[in-house]
Amino acid sequence: MKTIGWSVVLVFFACAGFNPGARAADEGTLAKELAEAVVKASGGDNWAKVKTIDFTFNVAQGEKILLSATHHWDMAANTDAVSWAGKTATADLANPPTAGAEKEAFQRWTNDSYWLLAPLKLFDHGVTLSYGGTQQVEGKSYVVLHLQFQGVGLTPGDSYNLYIDPESKLISRWDYMPKPEKKVNGTWGDYKDFGGLKLSVDRHFGDKHIYFSDVAVKTE
Repeated sequence: MKTIGWSVVLVFFACAGFNPGARAADEGTLAKELAEAVVKASGGDNWAKVKTIDFTFNVAQGEKILLSATHHWDMAANTDAVSWAGKTATADLANPPTAGAEKEAFQRWTNDSYWLLAPLKLFDHGVTLSYGGTQQVEGKSYVVLHLQFQGVGLTPGDSYNLYIDPESKLISRWDYMPKPEKKVNGTWGDYKDFGGLKLSVDRHFGDKHIYFSDVAVKTE
């Protein structure tokens, strides 16, 4: 991946709908403005209206389905009812279960909902954002946002690079880095509108195909 000069960065930010100003602009501000643009493009203004989210998180390798987990997330009740691998359990999201199928359901919610909604969770507690400049991948240029986590999630040491399309302000690719020396690339595609949220339902990640089916977002 190739880093592009600052003059190109300015053009990209202008296309994305915000203006970073001169080169001396604080990179923390650039990261914040880029994240705000991604959240807005992903339907962040409609998040407060969401009442329930239904979806199935699927993982395939070749023709083999490795996992299908079906979720019914009730915002008012703050619960997620999950069915997977012959199990069904409801997780209390306000008081995470510590044992049994309910704990597993909470872990499924943590993982699967993040995959679906990562662009809307950029300002969650414990997330640290940094600006990664512009990079070119397979002939296309992106603005990069780097994410790290502090004491949150199931694997708080993970980090990501998000590759933002400068025109749509949507995530097109990401790098998953469980360790600094390990990086797995993935693509995001097939964006659809669900109750005002613009979500990618098709991903290719390493040798896995991760996709979402039966997505439904109920709003007020």
